[in-house]
Amino acid sequence: MSLTRNFAAAYAAILLASALLPAGAGAATRLFIVNHVASNDVRAAAPWGASLALATGGGLVFADTATGTTTKVLRQSGGLPSNNLLSITASPSGLLWIGTADRGIARLRPDGGFLRTLTSFDGLPSDRVQAFFRSGDSIWVATSGGVALFTENPANGQIALRRSDSRASTGGGLVSDDATSFAVWNDTLWCGTNAGLSSFTSGVWSARASLTAERVQALLLDRDSLWIGTKTGLRVYAEGGLGSRGLAIETLSLAAIPWGVGRGTTIGPFVETPDGAESSLGLAGLPIARVQAILRTPSSRVAAGTSAGLARLTGGATPWEPIRSAGPEWNGGARVSTGGRNVWVTLGNAVPPGLGIGSVMRYDGASWSVLTPASTGDNLQPAGTIGVLAARDGRVWIGHCCSGSLGSSRPRTDRWDPVGDVWDLPAAYNIFTFAQAPSGRVFAAGVEHENGIYIFEGATAALLDSLTPDNTNAGLTRNNLRGISFDGSGRAWIATVDNGVDRWNGNGTDDHGDDVWTHFAGAGFPSLQGTAIAAVSPADVWAGTRGGAVRIANDAVDLSSTSRVNAAIGGAAVNDLAVDADGGVWFATSVGLTRFSNTGVIEQFDTADGLADDDVVALSWDGTREILWAVTAGGISEIHPSSSLRGSFDDGSYLYPNPVGTANAPVRLGGISGEIRGEIRDLAGNRLRSFSANPAAPAVWDLRDERGLLVAPGVYLVVLRQGDLTRLLRVAVTR
Repeated sequence: MSLTRNFAAAYAAILLASALLPAGAGAATRLFIVNHVASNDVRAAAPWGASLALATGGGLVFADTATGTTTKVLRQSGGLPSNNLLSITASPSGLLWIGTADRGIARLRPDGGFLRTLTSFDGLPSDRVQAFFRSGDSIWVATSGGVALFTENPANGQIALRRSDSRASTGGGLVSDDATSFAVWNDTLWCGTNAGLSSFTSGVWSARASLTAERVQALLLDRDSLWIGTKTGLRVYAEGGLGSRGLAIETLSLAAIPWGVGRGTTIGPFVETPDGAESSLGLAGLPIARVQAILRTPSSRVAAGTSAGLARLTGGATPWEPIRSAGPEWNGGARVSTGGRNVWVTLGNAVPPGLGIGSVMRYDGASWSVLTPASTGDNLQPAGTIGVLAARDGRVWIGHCCSGSLGSSRPRTDRWDPVGDVWDLPAAYNIFTFAQAPSGRVFAAGVEHENGIYIFEGATAALLDSLTPDNTNAGLTRNNLRGISFDGSGRAWIATVDNGVDRWNGNGTDDHGDDVWTHFAGAGFPSLQGTAIAAVSPADVWAGTRGGAVRIANDAVDLSSTSRVNAAIGGAAVNDLAVDADGGVWFATSVGLTRFSNTGVIEQFDTADGLADDDVVALSWDGTREILWAVTAGGISEIHPSSSLRGSFDDGSYLYPNPVGTANAPVRLGGISGEIRGEIRDLAGNRLRSFSANPAAPAVWDLRDERGLLVAPGVYLVVLRQGDLTRLLRVAVTR
């Protein structure tokens, strides 16, 4: 799939570099980033051409309700300013106004380009934009800090701020700054807020809390009545009287649909017909019952936006057909592990809509899926998932945590073989983290409810041994652990919850009598509360703590490197660590990523460089494909690092498979580190096809020419281009 300037269909690929380099330092690290973002939490929707534009918790999604196809636009410099979206509307000039939760209003042109973002500097009472209402050439904006009114020239899109109002500036006429919704009835604008209703007539705001003082979440004018969706139900104001209608359930959205007034609630969608009868629109086929948006589509269908995806009403025994955007089920996670071309992400105690607790996300290089207790026939325990290990044999170990309960509810360890779909239960409980030793043994580190470290035979999962404060004569100083890493000599470095670092040298035997334990704590440690550990070599280890990082070099704290890294990250807690192929150490913090190179160069990266979010919680280095996976609060970043001195291709770039036939096409590019373009030519130099490729989408040729016809067997030229750089490769096509 190629990227277009307008709508990048499933991911945002960003080729950027950023460095915090000391004077005279070497080359910076260049990052090519693909962000995998959950985009099915639909908060609002608006018609846009023949599609629906969806404001989601994971970017802007365009859904074709006729075909069910979706495309996605994610945050990017000069484009969408945030992935956390709340509201959306088409403007008088044909722009798409998109309200964000933290960055104001984005404005999208029909050609896919973005105009300058509108923020509080332009007069918005707040950058949290919760609703729009378009009336003629005016757009009313509801924010968490008050209400603003803009006019827009329909011919050229030029805007003007007409007013910006708050509770204070209106003397309480606007009953709350937290504005949520609008409707117009004759010459009166009605505004729903967190504290009830207000009205605006002839330039004056008036408190209307006498009608309702509870939170108003949706407004609609229909049948010469004002429909009011509240936390406790639906109210209708008409002819000077207010009455309750329908079921007394929380109302999230209202819309005029072909049969009457559509209502989205926490228990599903409903419609009230003109005769006053309310009926359910059904639940079958809806991704989840919570309907946050309901509307009539451009093709006169009815669509419902839920917290787990969009659906269109088709009728029948299963009245709804889901339309879901590709990507992970959740933005965020607890731990991540990579291996065998798979990426595994545990979700801790998070409960994604419609899934329940105990879920694990999987990316196989092409698409995301999720393991749940239900999807595995309850082989996966319905308990929080934290520890995860993609073992070398292809199995995945999943550690549930954390509870002192016993019996069937005791958080256990599950192991799954994806090839044979075989589950087993290694005898370990309350596991926070795993590590696999050079010998192949699997070490599972627990929390305070257990005894320390379980040691398993890697293939059979037989419990071989354990390490506890008791059986190590307090060599292991705590039974509450946060990380394990093995150095090249086979020693285990162990991060404890509150006592620094323990190192275990088992000397290659199962006899604890020859064990050697070493403890590291005290001077130079920014905190004794450990979070992660990463061994670069037997003489070079980094530990993450709640107060920053610490480097242990040749069995002593390296004060210089430690202080330099902690100055760069501002003393932030280190959430996780990873070591790349060049010996560079990556630090996950709440303020982004930091890299410490093997030459001591410090670089820092954040959302300005393409990360899904600045709050990075977990890391895993895929040594086979040289990809850093970063789990952030706003999505999962697939990071392809390379030196800025290197082009996106070089002498190490190659084609595979080669030779190639229709059975194993397409031809792909390996050894590339960024976005490139090129063309396929025959030996006479005639151009057959053009292509673009990147590390996440390396396919360049399906063996067809521009007419879609298969080419004849023979040798063909693949020309790679980046700026002034060119390289020529050859591929043999067979039958």
